[in-house]
Amino acid sequence: MPSIFGTSGFRFSFPGTLDLDTLVHLASSLYLSFPDVGGVVIGRDNRRTSDPLFAVLSSLLSSVGFRVYDAGVVPLPVLAFSSMSGEHGLGVMITASHNPPNYNGIKVFKGGWELTREEENRVTELMGRPTSLGQPRVSERVDALGDYLEKLSSQLGKHQAKKVLVDAGNGTAVAVTPDLVRRAGGNVLCVNCVGSGFFPGRLPEPNPLNLRDTLSLAREGRVDLGIAHDCDADRVAVFNGRGEFLSQTRILAYFFAKKLKSKRSGKMITTVDVGMAVDDIAVRYGGEVIRTRLGGSHELAMKDSGVVLFGEPWKVMDPDWGPWADGIRVAVKLSEDVMDDGDVDTVLREVPDYPSLREDFAFKKWDQGLLESRALSVFEGAELENYDGVKLKFDDGWVLFRRSGTEEKIRLYAEHRSADGLRELRKKAISLLTDLGFVAT
Repeated sequence: MPSIFGTSGFRFSFPGTLDLDTLVHLASSLYLSFPDVGGVVIGRDNRRTSDPLFAVLSSLLSSVGFRVYDAGVVPLPVLAFSSMSGEHGLGVMITASHNPPNYNGIKVFKGGWELTREEENRVTELMGRPTSLGQPRVSERVDALGDYLEKLSSQLGKHQAKKVLVDAGNGTAVAVTPDLVRRAGGNVLCVNCVGSGFFPGRLPEPNPLNLRDTLSLAREGRVDLGIAHDCDADRVAVFNGRGEFLSQTRILAYFFAKKLKSKRSGKMITTVDVGMAVDDIAVRYGGEVIRTRLGGSHELAMKDSGVVLFGEPWKVMDPDWGPWADGIRVAVKLSEDVMDDGDVDTVLREVPDYPSLREDFAFKKWDQGLLESRALSVFEGAELENYDGVKLKFDDGWVLFRRSGTEEKIRLYAEHRSADGLRELRKKAISLLTDLGFVAT
C-alpha cells in the first residue's frame, strides 16, 4: 500500500477525498504503531472543517484504546510542544497548514518530532489490519497553549520599542504572536488578526502574491519589521519597511550565523531548495551544511548531536527549543533582535542576498528520468542531484524542478549570483518544462 503521507503529514480536500473508513484505519494503526506513548493530544486549526474532523478522530482514537487529550484550537507549535508531555507523547494536529480553505490534513508528532518516513510507512502498512472499536471515552482538556506561552514568555527580554507588523492570516496565531511581540516591547500593527476559517483577509500561504496588500501597509507604515504566518503558524514570512519580501534562505542563514557565533561550530541540516547564503555563512563561521529531501531534515537532525539548527524555507527548527517548526518563536526572536539592533535590513546586513525565484505551474505529468536526461543536455556542465526532484548545480547558481507533495503542481526553484544569470536559468527551465509537456501552458 502506498504511503498516505506526503511531504509533511497528509492532506486532502474535505469534504471530498477523505472517507470515514480511512480515519478508522488510521486511528487503529496509530495505536498499533505507538502503544507505549501514554496518550494522544489532539489540536486543530480554525478551518471550518477542523471541528467536525476533531469530533470524529478523537472518538475513534479513544475507541481503539488511546487516552485522548483535547488541546483545542491552537497553532501547530503549541501542539508539538504538548506532545513532549509524559502523559501524552503522541500529538495529532488537524490542519492543512498553508493550503487553501477547501483542504484539511493531519500531522503526527511523537515527543515533539514529526514522524520519520520509516514510522509513516509502518503506520500506512498497519492500516490494512482488521480494526475493532470499543466504547469511546470523553477527551480531557489540556491547557497546551498556556503551558507553551509560559515557557516562551519566560525567555522574553524587554527591548526598545520598534514598529512590527504582524499578519496572522486569520489563523491560529491571531492571539499569540501579536501579544508576545508586545510583551517584548514591540509596537504592533496587527493585520488579519481576527480568526476565521474562511480566511477573508488573504489565502493562508504567506507568499508575496497573497501578501501584496500587507506589503503595501508595511511601506505606508514604514515598519521596522514585518512578519506573516500561515494558518497553523509553523511558517513565518519576513518583509521590511519598504514592503520587500525577504528570502527565506536569508532567515535560515541568519539564525544559523547566530548559532555558530555562540557555539563556535556546528551543523545545519536543511533541504534541497535552500539557497547559497547558508553555505556562505558556514564558510565564514566554521559550520557545515547538509542538505536532504524536503520534509526530511528532522530525520537527520535526530541522529546527529552536532546539529545546531535545521529546517527548510519558511520553517526554522532550533534543537535548544524543540524539534518542531515554530513560526511563532522565530517571529518573536527576530522581533527582539530588531528592537535591539535597528530594522530588519540592519539585522540581516551580514547575510548575502542572491537573486532567486520559486514559481508554481499546473501539473500535467511527471517523468523524472526523462527530465533528468533532458535537463543535463539543456544545462551543460551542471552537476545533477536527484534525491528530491531534479536539481542542476553550477558554480554560480542552481535550478530545481520538483513535484509538490501536497498539491497538483510542479515547482520551479532557481538562484544565481546575478539577476541576468537568474533570468537565463528561468528561461531555459520554463522552456524545458513546456517542451516536455509537464506543465499547462
